[in-house]
Amino acid sequence: MPPLTLLTQPTSLDTWTDRMRPGEDVPLKLVHPNGVVGGGGGTGNSSPSSPIGRKSPNFEMVKSAKDRSRTFQVFLVLYVIFLAPLLYALFNELTDLPTEGPAIIPMSPSSMGLFGWMVTCLILYASLRVALSYFGWKQNKKTPSQHKEDLLRIARLSTSVGVIGRLANRVVMGDGFMFLAMIFYFTWFFTIIFEVSKSLNITLTADCFFNPFTMFVTSITVTVIAGVLGLHCLFASQDSDLFEYLGFLGLCALFHLALLFGPGNAHVHVHHWYWAWAMTHICVFDSKTSQIAQAMFCGAYIHGVALFGVEKCFYNNAEEDADDGIATS
Repeated sequence: MPPLTLLTQPTSLDTWTDRMRPGEDVPLKLVHPNGVVGGGGGTGNSSPSSPIGRKSPNFEMVKSAKDRSRTFQVFLVLYVIFLAPLLYALFNELTDLPTEGPAIIPMSPSSMGLFGWMVTCLILYASLRVALSYFGWKQNKKTPSQHKEDLLRIARLSTSVGVIGRLANRVVMGDGFMFLAMIFYFTWFFTIIFEVSKSLNITLTADCFFNPFTMFVTSITVTVIAGVLGLHCLFASQDSDLFEYLGFLGLCALFHLALLFGPGNAHVHVHHWYWAWAMTHICVFDSKTSQIAQAMFCGAYIHGVALFGVEKCFYNNAEEDADDGIATS
């Protein structure tokens, strides 16, 4: 094996006197007869095949795992803060359940309430697109025709929330402005959480069972939703509306189960805009838990349709789902 030689760098005494400062160490280079393979301070020109200065694949995997773990910790803290108002209201109303529960809000919509809800959707749609473009955060690019088509679909979807979900009448109630402010708050908070968690790939697809982050977050979310549903059933039973309320929930559940397990193969991706939009329809009681839960679901729904569009949930295969947009929700 040819000998290795240590050379000081630079080799000119004049260069030393010109460039070296008092107390500074002399840089060293490890020189091989075939060329320089390493240097002090990382200044050497290492060859591509040399192990010096090259990171192993295991190092990259460990670093990636640590980064994902740290990201998940930040996400978890934000998610708990996001859920805190709902958990607080749910705890208070469960521990201090009145003899006569809150009534179901009437379905006949207020035109002013529906107008206020639609304007809220438009303001959030535009402000989210502009703000996230400025920050370079995750969203799908849309052509002018896609914007128009999405706005047309949002009008139909939001009308359903306003009428069936009684949101239009909730807006014109005593704390209607506070309710709209909560929608703004939860929409922007959800946007921050979504951006933080994008590297965790938390999605509701068939592959979610192999993603521990998705399973953990889904279990928490399902537990909270189950608590909200349970409280709403208690409210309905106190006002003799339990059969009607359970009938509505049952029809919705049967319809979705028929689609999921019916004939024909399809790749399913339940985007967050859809499940959040669907859940807004169950929050129909004049209670603090119902109000906060509906505002929270509205925030996730508006975030999804504004930034990614009214994406479909059934695809021919996983490849079509992946190609449906640069960013997926």
